[in-house]
Amino acid sequence: MKAQKLFVVTVALAALFLGMFMPMNVSAEDKVYELKFAWNDIWGPKFRASQVYSPCGEMQRMVNERTNGRVKLKIISKMFPTSQLLESVATGKADAADLAMPWLSGTYPLLNWGIIPNIVNADPVKALGEELAAYEDPKVIEILDARLKEVNLKFWFVTQWDPANGIWSKKEIKTIGDIEGMKMSVAGGFYGNLGAKNMGASAVAITSAELAPAMMAGTVDSVMTSLGYGYSIGLAKVSKYYTLTPLNPTWTAFTVINRKTFDSMPADLQKALMDVGKELQRMVCLSTTAEYVMSLDTVALSGVQQKSLPPAEQKKALEKCKVVEEKWLKETGDKGKELLKAVNEAVSRYRNFCK
Repeated sequence: MKAQKLFVVTVALAALFLGMFMPMNVSAEDKVYELKFAWNDIWGPKFRASQVYSPCGEMQRMVNERTNGRVKLKIISKMFPTSQLLESVATGKADAADLAMPWLSGTYPLLNWGIIPNIVNADPVKALGEELAAYEDPKVIEILDARLKEVNLKFWFVTQWDPANGIWSKKEIKTIGDIEGMKMSVAGGFYGNLGAKNMGASAVAITSAELAPAMMAGTVDSVMTSLGYGYSIGLAKVSKYYTLTPLNPTWTAFTVINRKTFDSMPADLQKALMDVGKELQRMVCLSTTAEYVMSLDTVALSGVQQKSLPPAEQKKALEKCKVVEEKWLKETGDKGKELLKAVNEAVSRYRNFCK
């Protein structure tokens, strides 16, 4: 009997001893997920849209609050070069990141339709609302997310910047013919350059920090970029006009999550993250719209005259820029065609709502 009691006590003590050193099982409801967020952070504090990603910014705070601290974002500024962000998240070197979309438009696996003229309005205020309506459309998101899934990415949300469809110039632009022969720096990578060339301009590659000095020196005589950004880098000091065109009607970044990281989370955390993304989309759209409207007054006070191509010339420009859509569809194939159909339908529904 004594031997039996001694055996029981020994087993109990052994179990207690082992329990002190063996890891305890953590339930899915208690597990904390720490995600490394590779923040592009190339625009600095001047633009409100960029700051949504900053440490203690809306994204980090809202994720922490909505998940009761069960998802923690570690924001790492310039963790990877812009061109490597997509690969870094797809391969798990980072758990999430904001992708600079215009430079990657039409490249696999991305389907950034916003670079294509004549989908949203040339007026940036209208364009921002129409673009947001497309990115809130379930069919559009389904297509985008299915494409990203092919490379282990999960679509989270978009960040809308000021549309980059305005030409800063010393010369007044009244017709497409006035663009002929212009030496123009164009935002938007390959597709932006393609559109500018087909409107008659000679695309010139110059870094943003050198744009104002380049205009002053005559290296370029025009720059196609957004109103607020152009003003921030000094283009108002060397330009007399800012003319809206149909080219580069949106300027948007995808925010993505590593698919395996997302799938490893319980359903309630996945829903919380997606809900935060939807709220951030609307928040940024409103702030970018307000920022653009304020820029209108700021630029006007600087003496720069703000113009738009007349309707007949806008139509001519769209005809010349049709090559952008054709090239994009060739690069993206059936998925691109399917996406454009869904996007156009979403924009059309939004316009009907606004009538």
